[in-house]
Amino acid sequence: MTFSPNIPPLSLWLLAGSFTCLLLLAAIYFFRFRTVHTYRRRADRERPDKPEADYMPASVIVCSQGDAENLEQLLNTLLNQDYPCAYEVIVVNEGESADVKDVVAMLRPKHQNLYLTFTPEGVVNLSRKKLALTLGVKAARYDIAVLTTTAAEIMSDKWLRRIMFRFNRGNDVDIVLGYAYIDPTEDSKRGKRRRAFDYVAESMRWLGVAVAKKPFRGTEYNLAYRKSVFLKNKGFARSLNLRYGDDDIFISEISNGKNTQIELSDESMVRIRYGNHPRLSKERTFRRFTTESHIRRRPRFLMGLTGWLQIAAIASGTAAAVESYPNMQAAAIALAIIVLMLALDISTWRKSMAALKSRKLLLTIPYFSITYPLHRACQRIRARLSKGKKYTYE
Repeated sequence: MTFSPNIPPLSLWLLAGSFTCLLLLAAIYFFRFRTVHTYRRRADRERPDKPEADYMPASVIVCSQGDAENLEQLLNTLLNQDYPCAYEVIVVNEGESADVKDVVAMLRPKHQNLYLTFTPEGVVNLSRKKLALTLGVKAARYDIAVLTTTAAEIMSDKWLRRIMFRFNRGNDVDIVLGYAYIDPTEDSKRGKRRRAFDYVAESMRWLGVAVAKKPFRGTEYNLAYRKSVFLKNKGFARSLNLRYGDDDIFISEISNGKNTQIELSDESMVRIRYGNHPRLSKERTFRRFTTESHIRRRPRFLMGLTGWLQIAAIASGTAAAVESYPNMQAAAIALAIIVLMLALDISTWRKSMAALKSRKLLLTIPYFSITYPLHRACQRIRARLSKGKKYTYE
């Protein structure tokens, strides 16, 4: 083995390709990931609160599936929000539930702004979630509908203030996208690191492009939009045959770079309640893959490219080293490129995990990042082969 500057032309081209992949990866990290990190840091630090008189009335719509215990905890937080303007809380339960009625009846004497409605029993060929949201939005007294579910836990009494901060009378903001995080201490089962990485990676896919003024989805746990926009779009009319799509297909239809804002302040974030996270992760994956063909693809292209660029950089570097053997100069250059790429990878993803309140990973990050596109491709295949119900008539 020798170290000679006389590297074969093919090896030079392969090294150039590997380095180009590194530069493209750095550009994506800088223009997509870094913008989210910066946006997140500035959300609390550099944004003053606006005058209380400028806040608008809001209708908070809570989707429930009969889980009265979680509903009671959520309502106690919602009904005691530090909000300077009028607001109402509308609980929409999927079907009639005596327990849910009891919770609302117990709280209503002290809170006249609390209301209850429900979806009728025996509804077929229609998404119950979309029906519940439609009933809630149409029942709302105010133009701004703020959506959440009993699967979310609101951590601050200023949550509504932060979500409503972006709306003003006469401005162009029609949609505000909030964020929901998974507390890493609540998922201790096998595969928790992979699930944490996948959740943050998927979140960065839509947050990164939303900050870049190309929104295409939100999260059902933390979302707000104008009732007038909902009615103008005829609600979920274009996706009524699908069980899902209330926070991605619908948002893709009504959002654009001018009418959509992101709210990532600490007080605006909600926490997803404890549950069977392996099962919930599979359901979430199935849901996203069944709706992704109905939403705009272009804004998501760059975020899905990062893993393939890493694979290409490693493959090109390895091929260059093999081609120039026994001259190890190309191998040394390739190793330097790969080490730099992995360092960039760890640094970027560590900041992303911290910004989105996820599990702190370190040495596993390169593996998860490099294998993410392959892992996602396998998930897509499993989703397509799954017997899960995609359509309302199934």
